[in-house]
Amino acid sequence: MSIAAHRRKLRKSNRKNPSPLDEEISRAVYDIELTSPKLKTALSALHFNTAKEFDIGRSRRCVVVFYPLRFLRKMHKIQSLLSSELEKKFSGKQFVFISQRKIRQRPKNIYKIQDVPRSHTMSSVHDAMLDDLVYPADVVSRRTRYLIDGSQQHKVYLHLKEKERVEHRVDAYAVVYKRLTGKETVFGFMSNPALQQVAA
Repeated sequence: MSIAAHRRKLRKSNRKNPSPLDEEISRAVYDIELTSPKLKTALSALHFNTAKEFDIGRSRRCVVVFYPLRFLRKMHKIQSLLSSELEKKFSGKQFVFISQRKIRQRPKNIYKIQDVPRSHTMSSVHDAMLDDLVYPADVVSRRTRYLIDGSQQHKVYLHLKEKERVEHRVDAYAVVYKRLTGKETVFGFMSNPALQQVAA
């Protein structure tokens, strides 16, 4: 039984019975590959794992596309253009891309804790996820605020020079990051990271 051409943009385990959203995204990505000279070569070698959609308020939606970690550098080269093309096809939706990473559970045996690579710890994966989420902007500072009720609020600062390009997306970043990690996060901008000067 042959598989529809557009489903080859999905990982093998999802090709036979993709979710409706995965089906939509794979069709759109395949169509962009066929019609966009700038993206054709790059997309021909890429596929994605799955996609999730979140409500970010004000009748807006955000689609998170997860792709294999090995495609990280290739995806960064085309991410802005691919996001723009997908947003043209899906009016009212924003697109972000996150590479899929695995979190390894902390061993109960304290003598085996060092067996877990740093890149597979929860904090490292969450930090990398944040970097992917805001790309091509850079995270220049992170702060954690401890509230009197015992909860935490995370503050993430992007460089002020990126404000015009990403300010309309920070609501989506906050919602998506909380849904994926459980962390309440506020995004802001910093004018001088070296001096930790927060922009008004």
